Amino acid sequence: MTLGAALVPYLALVSVDTWMHEKSRRVARAEQFFHAAAAVLFIAFVSAVFMGSRAALPVLIVFVACAATDEFGFHRHLLATERRVHFMSYAALAVFVVAWRLAG
Repeated sequence: MTLGAALVPYLALVSVDTWMHEKSRRVARAEQFFHAAAAVLFIAFVSAVFMGSRAALPVLIVFVACAATDEFGFHRHLLATERRVHFMSYAALAVFVVAWRLAG
């Protein structure tokens, strides 16, 4: 229950970011690839967390690498509003990761 609650803020912020991508700017195909890969990796990470799999940490590391590549490769020139959403979503993800590790 606690892990599920810790996940809600990140999911909400990712939903806002997705909406911003659809409404405020055109996303290049290469960036779409990283978004799709990050989504698949995140789902795999959360699934591994909730199943208690040891694969969770390696998948998280690959997810972070994918998200960092997307962030530094495509998001350097975003509007301040979208950059704030990204920062808040990473902070929310960190809260979830800490909750996961403490629940361990």
